[in-house]
Amino acid sequence: MPPPANDNETKKLREVTFPLYNSASGVPALEEVKQSPSLANCPVASILAAHAFTAVGRTYLQGLIATTTGPVLTDISAVKGELTDPPDGDTIPSNRFFTVTLPNGTREVSDVFYTDDGDSVFFLRYLNDPSDGSLWGAVIEKALAVELGSYENFDASNLSANEFWERITGVVPNVLPITAATTSAEIIAAAQASVNVPTIAASKDDLPVTGNIVTGDHGYAMIGVQGGKIHLYDPAKTEKILLTPTQFRDNFEAILFANPP
Repeated sequence: MPPPANDNETKKLREVTFPLYNSASGVPALEEVKQSPSLANCPVASILAAHAFTAVGRTYLQGLIATTTGPVLTDISAVKGELTDPPDGDTIPSNRFFTVTLPNGTREVSDVFYTDDGDSVFFLRYLNDPSDGSLWGAVIEKALAVELGSYENFDASNLSANEFWERITGVVPNVLPITAATTSAEIIAAAQASVNVPTIAASKDDLPVTGNIVTGDHGYAMIGVQGGKIHLYDPAKTEKILLTPTQFRDNFEAILFANPP
């Protein structure tokens, strides 16, 4: 079990029996990605959301995960000291595990996750589906936490969005820098392409903390154009926003996107 983030949040470990994919759709969906407020891994959340928004991205995400059913024991001995009201034993039983084939290696993770301390009603402590209808995003995030050595290392490793993109997809993203010289036509074209090509937008670091629609130093999934405005999904707030090309240019420093299919 990868160690949790170094925070003051209460947390338990438990088997989580949510389906891998929402039973109605059966595939990953944009709105199923919510970044945890206690973990600054917006690159991962925005990259997963952008892939879940496109047909080619959904196919890729589904190909990452294989499920094996059967009795599983998750060793929690190394992390019991991090838990609220830890269980008596050193293992937690469950009935499935997931094999996640990441570019840097295959990771096997069980369906035991960090949650808050609720009993009959609980919420995943890290990346989650706000509707509690699916587990795919949390599974991929947990596999990355295993690869990095802990959930804390999403922050501590100081990996860039470009590097997380490569860890998830195996390829370096294309990058369109946003400067004063970037034209509205270029920004709109990138947003239009995001309907078919997984695309994220990285905001500037020095944006106002209050009174601004865009959060600074944050990743957004780009999800097309609506009424001539750039459509974005914020995985932290699970909200969609619309910006004019000028507003986008004022608030963002780069667009990262996959190669067209």
